[in-house]
Amino acid sequence: MGLSAPTKEVINNFRVSLAMGTEKLYLDDPYLTEAEGTVQMVEFTDLTVDRSVFFPTSEGQPNDKGDVIIDGKKYLIVDSWIDGLWIHLMSLDTYPQDLAGKTVKQVINWDIRYGHMKHRTALFIIGGIAFRDYGCSIRINQTYEDHAWIDVMVDDITEDMVKKLESEANEIVSSGIDVETTYISKEEFSSDRKLVDFVRGKIPDYERIRLTKIDGLPAMPDLGTQVKNTKEVGKIAIKTTLVKGKINKRLIINLQQS
Repeated sequence: MGLSAPTKEVINNFRVSLAMGTEKLYLDDPYLTEAEGTVQMVEFTDLTVDRSVFFPTSEGQPNDKGDVIIDGKKYLIVDSWIDGLWIHLMSLDTYPQDLAGKTVKQVINWDIRYGHMKHRTALFIIGGIAFRDYGCSIRINQTYEDHAWIDVMVDDITEDMVKKLESEANEIVSSGIDVETTYISKEEFSSDRKLVDFVRGKIPDYERIRLTKIDGLPAMPDLGTQVKNTKEVGKIAIKTTLVKGKINKRLIINLQQS
């Protein structure tokens, strides 16, 4: 008996799915640790899903680690990346090759994710203070499991400035301020002089731009994961290095649980 032809609804849903790419569950709820997703493509150790709890390497934040569970068997995820539309979950072992259309379970390593979330919020606090108090833009930043760094673009950074950044950052942390996210249109972003100045005129190329807001600091565009409240960050310690007798613009931070 032959297979029945797919209905128009099935075809249209598939086309919509292709156009949208992977739904990024971590953007709406960075505390979500597991979820199910329908497999779109599988090729040896590479698998894509229609919705994912795994954060892919991007925005200065490394990929999540964890497992994809298929019929009770765990496949260790060693890398996760995005091709522009689809999030790829790279396994240590080869997946079954007949998974397209099937539902699989995803579980992230929460300790690793949470560490990145706390470091990322700490970087955004420092970057926000630097822009608010000194008009400094932020070039790039990077989180790791046990530290992070941020480049503060100022011509003559001093040790006193760094100490003030650290002190004010920890004051915001201890104040327990909610970290909020919202979306605005590209047109709204482009018409906001503070936002444009913060990104040095490099407006994100999205129709809907996601902003992170911490009360008292400027709103900042972000597609990473952050904590709900600054108190979760822990105490921030900033380290500096000297380059040809001057303090390097790259500030390295460590977090200590207070």
